[in-house]
Amino acid sequence: MLRSFTALILLSLGAQALADACLIESTDDQLPVRMCQQNISIPPQLFKDSFCQPQISERSFAVSFMDSCPVGAYGICDNARSEGVAYRQAIHYYSDPDDQPVLKAWCEQFSDGQWRTPEQIDQKEGAGDD
Repeated sequence: MLRSFTALILLSLGAQALADACLIESTDDQLPVRMCQQNISIPPQLFKDSFCQPQISERSFAVSFMDSCPVGAYGICDNARSEGVAYRQAIHYYSDPDDQPVLKAWCEQFSDGQWRTPEQIDQKEGAGDD
């Protein structure tokens, strides 16, 4: 019994450790970028040290770590995978809704993710309320 209880605690701690998110916002005078990456299966330290560190030359960004991505995204690439790795994350987009067709195509064709809009997410969450 104690062993089962200890395992449940460790599993819940592991799930909390993976429930990290990072908000990435441009801080330069170029095209504004605001997106958030919600960790699904990336080891926490790798997520913070690598996945949440944008490497775009001649651009500057502020990165804020939080428990979950803020509301207000116009689209979310859920269960996205980076090329060459099996890790998954949900990428929330806030910048320019006109980018949605390109981001949706990239999400579904290259990231092996599922594109969701706030309306689809609200419907999915509301379905369990009956």
